[in-house]
Amino acid sequence: MKIKPGYYKPPASRICVPGFHWTATLVSALGETPSVCQMNWWTSRGKYKEWASNIMFRMLKKLNQSLIVKVLHVLDRGYASAWTIEWMTHFEQDFLVRWKKNILLTHPQKGTKQTHQIARYLKTSSKKLVLDNQRKIIRHICLAFCAVVHPDFPDKELYLIVVRDKKGQQAPMYLLTSCTILSSKDAWQILHSYMHRWNVEQAFRVGKAELGLESPRLWFWENRLKLMAIVTLVYDFLLSMIRNWGSFIPILLRKWCHRTGNRYRMPSIPIYRVRLAISNCLNNFMNYAFLQNSG
Repeated sequence: MKIKPGYYKPPASRICVPGFHWTATLVSALGETPSVCQMNWWTSRGKYKEWASNIMFRMLKKLNQSLIVKVLHVLDRGYASAWTIEWMTHFEQDFLVRWKKNILLTHPQKGTKQTHQIARYLKTSSKKLVLDNQRKIIRHICLAFCAVVHPDFPDKELYLIVVRDKKGQQAPMYLLTSCTILSSKDAWQILHSYMHRWNVEQAFRVGKAELGLESPRLWFWENRLKLMAIVTLVYDFLLSMIRNWGSFIPILLRKWCHRTGNRYRMPSIPIYRVRLAISNCLNNFMNYAFLQNSG
């Protein structure tokens, strides 16, 4: 490693900056604007130390008591573990999790192997051109699926979906779900459901970058949680405006947050511009009221 001028010693190991952990649940349907369901902030250090498994258990328990319809829980790779399957089964919830390639699964014919080893035996069942919204490119995707079980839960039938890039530009993606998959159509529907999970990542990005949740300037833990809850209400309000006032939003943006160019005038979810437009509108009316009162 080349040392830059002014730096005497490069880092010898991974740099770890302690901070808050953030677990969120958003409710949405394919092609719809999401809404905030639960937000939890917790820490793994000090007086208020918590465990990730306990946080997820309490969130699932609360969801199970409040939901009146069945939903599909879409989870990222961080939840690819046996306790996720255990608790989803305990609360009788359907789930879809991006699985890790080195975790053991049991195939009816091939036996117990790592996920990527099972995927090698699966033949492609369907192909399709899919738009990658994040990278703004079209990918040629191949799908393969099969029934598997987890070694710790031999009575729970699961389904493994292998998503391959035909050009080999990206490594295969593995999806494990409790939903029954009988055809390629079912597999594609599961894949689109996972792609829709990007709304949760956008929620983290907006909360940290736009609404300032990354650096709350409060000392006491309870005050921090209260501030974060207030900011979450603001975020859900912005989402509700986009969801319920679709015809009014372009007028608001054109008047109070005008931009030129397709990149700024035609976003899919213009939540950054909506917040700025509301801020500009309120500031204008407050300044006008102040001038009237002072005159």
